[in-house]
Formats: sequence, C-alpha cells, structure tokens
Amino acid sequence: MALSHSAFAQDPNDMTAPREDAFEIALGEHGEVEAQTRHFFYNFGRTYLNQTKSARFYIRNTGGLPIYFNDFDIRGNGFWYNENCPRLLFSGQRCSVRVYFRPNYIGNFNGQLDIEMTGAEDIRIHLRGRGIWPF
Repeated sequence: MALSHSAFAQDPNDMTAPREDAFEIALGEHGEVEAQTRHFFYNFGRTYLNQTKSARFYIRNTGGLPIYFNDFDIRGNGFWYNENCPRLLFSGQRCSVRVYFRPNYIGNFNGQLDIEMTGAEDIRIHLRGRGIWPF
C-alpha cells in the first residue's frame, strides 16, 4: 500500500495553498506477515475559523481479488467525510473518500478516519488542523 503524493507536501503555514489535496492509496491482497492497519497522516495546517478545507483520498485495488468495505468511521471535532466506495471494489477499480476540516474555535484539532476492509489491511488516516483568526 502506498500514497502516490506525500501527505506532508503542503506548508501548513501557507494560507495561499490549494484548498484540496489529492492522494492515492494502492491496495492489494496482503501476505501472511502484514500489519493489520496501515497508518497515514494528514495535516490541514492553519485554517481560518469557519473556513472549510478538504483532502481527497483515492483508494485503488491493485490486487487480483476484490476488497470489501466494512465500515467508514471518523472521529474528532471539526472533521467529516463523504465517500463513493461500493461495498466491493474489484481489481483495477478505485473510489474516493473526501475529508473536510472546518475549525469552529481557535486552537489545535485532532481526529482520525478509519476504513475497515476485508481482503486488504484496514486504513487509519490521522488528521490534524489548527483554527486561527481570519486577519
């Protein structure tokens, strides 16, 4: 499993950075000695109060067997998501999960998106962001 774009490529202090980054996670069937959960990290950086930023994660099945999505779950104040993943993701197919961040107070925010699957390792994306005044 690999990200095709570094999750820390953006400067969290650059307020002129694009409002949405896109990343691809390639999945295939796992061998006998593999981690049960793959961890990724994404920092939305400094974000004005009540401004929404988003990041899109594409999930591609590069293996020969289908992947079954069991559940999507997000935790953390200020974070939410939507996705277009079918229950079964066949070989060569991809779907996307879009994660949003909108701070409602000044300070640091932490969260996580868990994607539980059968036929591939689960994914946990650790989320961070910081709410700042819009001066």
